[in-house]
Amino acid sequence: MKTLKVLILSTLVCFLALPDLSAQKTISNGVGLAVKASTNGIGIDAVYGFYKNMHVRLGFEKLGFNKDFSFDQDEVTYDATADFKTGSISLLFDYQIARSFFVTAGAGWNLFNVDVDGKAASSLQFGDVMVSPDKIGTFCFVADPSLKVSPYLGIGFGRTLGSLKNLACAFEIGGFYQGSTDLTITADGLLSPTANPDQKQAEKLEGQISQYNIYPVLKFSISYKIVNF
Repeated sequence: MKTLKVLILSTLVCFLALPDLSAQKTISNGVGLAVKASTNGIGIDAVYGFYKNMHVRLGFEKLGFNKDFSFDQDEVTYDATADFKTGSISLLFDYQIARSFFVTAGAGWNLFNVDVDGKAASSLQFGDVMVSPDKIGTFCFVADPSLKVSPYLGIGFGRTLGSLKNLACAFEIGGFYQGSTDLTITADGLLSPTANPDQKQAEKLEGQISQYNIYPVLKFSISYKIVNF
């Protein structure tokens, strides 16, 4: 939610500070560079306006963070760390329908990955026996998209490359289709049956998250045209 507010505020500031951008000519052939911030990461685009209202963007973006947390399961407390990474190396084609409205489509090499590592942090009372955390064991869940090359579709407001002005800005809404999620589980100690393929725990979890196959993208970019054609 905080990221969304920052992106929307940045877009409004850009359009208020540069009100003449919407009045630019439609044709914007040239080459430029853009910096961008989105829910898919922070990065840069090389933008090429090659024919009338058409632009092509070759870009890279990446985002990552981790979070420590604890949870209780079957009278045992576990400590875990979730490592979240996303981003892409993308090739997108823009068509400027109007002076301040465009559609975009393409694909990206998907860098999405979620890695959750954890271990038992408390003992387990099993009858008269106290099972130590080391014997309970550790676990690791790794989630990756099944489509490493993910199609992308979006709409945008503003321009990804200026025409009369060298500076342009855009706000974009879209999504990468990632396909189903591939989940890998490893575990040891008393938790080792969780990773046993015969138990089909990974398949069950994959089924529960199968509907989440689109990664949403909210993006703000500012471009500067280096070469005019």
